[in-house]
Amino acid sequence: RILGLEAQIENIEDQISELRRQKDAKLVEIASVRNVLSPIRRVPLEILSEIFELSCLPEDGIFKASHDGIFRTHTLTRVCAAWRAAAYSTPGIW
Repeated sequence: RILGLEAQIENIEDQISELRRQKDAKLVEIASVRNVLSPIRRVPLEILSEIFELSCLPEDGIFKASHDGIFRTHTLTRVCAAWRAAAYSTPGIW
């Protein structure tokens, strides 16, 4: 009787582990879908490029080579693949 109960417990624990694994996989899938549906992904490249140029513009409004400007530009390229492509296609920020 005890061995039978222990076998049932082990079986249920295995089922719980499998369900947790499935849940984690679904959460990853949901996050991926949310990223695809994000409103920022629907912003046209021209608008995104303009935003990038404005965000990389120094406070005095004059573009010049500086560590801070390069840092901001490289930060944009590390957000996601779409932003990286947009940044590299925006010559005004380099």
